[in-house]
Amino acid sequence: MVDVWKYVVKMKAPSPVSYVSAILLIVFTAGVYKQLTLTQKTANNCEMTFMFEYPHFVEISVPMNRGKYNLYAYTEGQTMEKIKSMKFYGTPVIFIPGHSGSYRQVRSIASVNIRKMYHIQSNIKFDFFTVDLNEEYSAVFGGVLLQQTAFVSQCIDTIIKTYEHDYKPTSIILIGHSMGGIIAKGLFIDPLFDTNLVELIITLATPHRPLFLADHYMDSYYDQVEKIWGNGLDKPRSSFLSNISLLSIGGGHRDLMVWPCLTYTPHADINALSLAIPGVWTSTDHQCILWCKSLVKSIVRVLFDSAESDSDDTIYEWRKKVSTYHFDKRSNGKWFHSNLHPVTVKLNEPNVIEWNETYKLQRSISLEKGTAMPIVIHLPLVEKSLNYEMTAEAVNIDYHDWVFSCKPDYRSKKHCLFGTNWSSNSTISVSKFMKRRHITLKLPDVHKLGHSNLVFKIKNTKKPTALNIDMYEASDRTNEITWRFWYGVFNRYLLWNVNVFETIQYKTILHGWPDSICMHCVYNVHMVPIKCSKKNHHAVSKFIVPWTQGILHGITSDTYVEPLRISLENIPLSNATNDPYLQFILDPKCNYRIELELSIMDTIGTIGLKYGLTFPSYIGIIILLVLSNQFSQLANSTKDDCSIYHNSLPSIIRVFKTLAITICFLTVMQNQWPNINKPIGGIDWLGHPLKAMIFSSLLYCITNSFMYFATVALWMMMLFWGKAINELLVRFIMKTLRKNATLSDWILYGFGKLPIAVSMIAILISYNTCGTVGLIISAFFYYFLLCTMVQDCIDQLIYYPIIFFKEYFMKGEKPGLNLSLTSIHLHFSLFLLWLLICGCHLPCSIEWARNYHHSKSLDPDPSLITSLILNTCAGIMWQMDIPKRNLKFYAQLSNLCIAASIILFLFCQTALFRIAPILTLVFVVITLHQCFSSWIGVQDPTDNQVDAASQIPV
Repeated sequence: MVDVWKYVVKMKAPSPVSYVSAILLIVFTAGVYKQLTLTQKTANNCEMTFMFEYPHFVEISVPMNRGKYNLYAYTEGQTMEKIKSMKFYGTPVIFIPGHSGSYRQVRSIASVNIRKMYHIQSNIKFDFFTVDLNEEYSAVFGGVLLQQTAFVSQCIDTIIKTYEHDYKPTSIILIGHSMGGIIAKGLFIDPLFDTNLVELIITLATPHRPLFLADHYMDSYYDQVEKIWGNGLDKPRSSFLSNISLLSIGGGHRDLMVWPCLTYTPHADINALSLAIPGVWTSTDHQCILWCKSLVKSIVRVLFDSAESDSDDTIYEWRKKVSTYHFDKRSNGKWFHSNLHPVTVKLNEPNVIEWNETYKLQRSISLEKGTAMPIVIHLPLVEKSLNYEMTAEAVNIDYHDWVFSCKPDYRSKKHCLFGTNWSSNSTISVSKFMKRRHITLKLPDVHKLGHSNLVFKIKNTKKPTALNIDMYEASDRTNEITWRFWYGVFNRYLLWNVNVFETIQYKTILHGWPDSICMHCVYNVHMVPIKCSKKNHHAVSKFIVPWTQGILHGITSDTYVEPLRISLENIPLSNATNDPYLQFILDPKCNYRIELELSIMDTIGTIGLKYGLTFPSYIGIIILLVLSNQFSQLANSTKDDCSIYHNSLPSIIRVFKTLAITICFLTVMQNQWPNINKPIGGIDWLGHPLKAMIFSSLLYCITNSFMYFATVALWMMMLFWGKAINELLVRFIMKTLRKNATLSDWILYGFGKLPIAVSMIAILISYNTCGTVGLIISAFFYYFLLCTMVQDCIDQLIYYPIIFFKEYFMKGEKPGLNLSLTSIHLHFSLFLLWLLICGCHLPCSIEWARNYHHSKSLDPDPSLITSLILNTCAGIMWQMDIPKRNLKFYAQLSNLCIAASIILFLFCQTALFRIAPILTLVFVVITLHQCFSSWIGVQDPTDNQVDAASQIPV
């Protein structure tokens, strides 16, 4: 059998580049596997919400309902009877589920909201409604987006009409999970939709730019949404949306379905990640974001605080202040109100201990047993403090207002009667024990007010309390590194070596990271305590990106170490944006070594998941280049046989030459027409020549190695499992028709000899169900034909010794072995092309199967035209003996394949729905070339000899 393998396959030994590509494939597979198993291996720090009473969903009839969608009102406990009688009194909140999402996912937010309403005895009421969208796969099939949008719009009209006149709401709140957030934004596509009805939209793990474009319906839908909502650059938000608050919350690195770069949208009022939201500080996966208790409670607080304003701000301005407080810069309490931090505060209170401090720049006050009386600390500012900053850390200080600036009273010359409140500039910080707040003030801002003192207040308490103050010249505590992606690859890169006590604040500016080659590289920042004067210590690292909201935190303490994971998910909107930076709040009783380390496997996994969406286009490029070489071999009259797929692969040098030339065209095209290739997933480097060359070469090598192994496995299946597949089909026919094996063999034989019947059946099935189903049926039959062809060759080789013995020794004639593999090799490449087209349309078949009990056919069906064309071509091609020998225009076919591969590279890396039409066109041209061979004519061998050195460089 080994000799048979060598004869039939005739594979050359892999080149050294192939081994390198194989290593890259293994490394990328390991990195992607690590990312995919991240949620299982790391602890989920989210506490799950729980139900106080049994939930009920009351169905509400929606006029003009298509039947597969429904609307429900959520209720539990005391409100159940009122809801069943369709009596609503509060502000309606509509939950829109996303991809494969259930209407029951509203339970966590709705239940916590009801509990909070009872707990605080508030007059503010919310009525929760939830939409059942049949758990459709809206993230991979855009054909349902307009249908879902139209139904949600009808639901809004129905809900408004359900309220009695005295309680009729003036606005509603939309909460969308995953693709549900896009549906909420897409409501405004309809010019008849009343935009005044919606004032607040909260999106949870919503891909504001597509994860991948599976069909043109999704592309068109996102285009329409962007047209009215803008893109933050050259397209501003439409004026009629100016008073709608949009809050986008992402899950962070644990969400492997919708990455942080997709949840960011420049036209949102707030962009936040769960691991950066004060009080949450943990990453959530795609489903956990709906039931993470700390996050759900923050969302509920935003709803309640937004509904009641005691300020003169407009509703839009007030909601923005509330959401900024809860999702970005929470300075203290769980509830926000306009007088949370009064601008001016009286300082000379009775019965306090007043400390007049010296001009010492660093000081720490630790009260292990608390203090019986309030303490007021006066800190005179040095005269040369114009370039200075002050950072303070408050530990277990319960005052909302705790840091002020003032000018001493002219009579006492020491103390201040009133002070300006700076407490709103502070933010609570992540901590494993004791509540902590940090503030950093630029002292020139204090001097502008004419103030010369900083004042800190410590409330009387029995709890351990501490206050750490650090005043410093900004340049002494700030360093700036010009970013290089290889920092921390081999050894940890040293950022700071803090060998002095009492200092608490250091800062590192990461200059040039957005312009680096690997913007999506993942790094870990380690704060390693070198020496501590006390056992208990606590330090916090922060990552701040100026053009996005939220601060990422890392912790180092005596009992817990969590390195700060940083990755630049979003590029700045303009070149004038400040650089991202790291801030370190250290324990004043410790020395630290602060280091940066590249997380290689996390980086590889992240790049693999984000850039892996381009793999279908690279698979198509490789197959087309193989077909080009095979047609080039057929065009050579001195050799009328085309080699196996593996021997027809182009050389790596020629591939890189082709990539270099194509990338030049791609760069010019992206700069002139940036909307042709919209950024999807994490792919935003198509307009950068160096990045495009590096990542394109990397992706090509990985894809080429994958295809090499996949095709070897496919050949082995055809060689060793051909008879098994034949027997399996016979048994299937026997059980289906309940006939004997002889009839099944004849039926199978008939299909093999009359393949046009399979093609016609596939066309009928495509027309009546889904085009992809017809493609898949034909793909199975195509594979059966290949197995039959390979099995025939094997049979000839096995029986050749017997024939040779019979003919040579009995008749004296030496029989020849006329075994041509050209047809098998060409059909094998065309079969790979067919499989790729099936793969591009696979989401259609998934959605069709999902909705089969509602409708036998898929509507709309983007794969139908492709299926009809390909099955027609297959019915013609399977009847013929291809390739025809010595035909004209094989060289032109070779050039066509090269041109198609270039088009795939230019236009299909971010638009997967464009791959199938291009490959279908190539398939049609090949079919026409072989079908009309009698009209094309035979080439003259003397005039059309192609020298091997002059073959097309691909």
